[in-house]
Amino acid sequence: MRLTDLEDLTQYMSLDTKLLVQTEDFVNPVTAIKYANNHSDIILLANNQTNAMTLSQLFARLRTLPANTILLTENNQPIFGFHLDNQYNIIFK
Repeated sequence: MRLTDLEDLTQYMSLDTKLLVQTEDFVNPVTAIKYANNHSDIILLANNQTNAMTLSQLFARLRTLPANTILLTENNQPIFGFHLDNQYNIIFK
């Protein structure tokens, strides 16, 4: 998923929406980001020991990046989309 796609798909959502990522059978909160090895894409880091990052926090950290920046999971797999849980949290897949 490109950064511009995420911005387009979430433009009407609350900026307080929490971010989670699903890997295999687990859903964990997104707690940090880091650059991928190519220094242009972003990896979403998950940690179930801390609070989830919000949409506002993610966009604030990514605001200077190009719109075509790709979002990746911790194992460097591209994120293809997301769904909402029953509390309207974003779960990236």
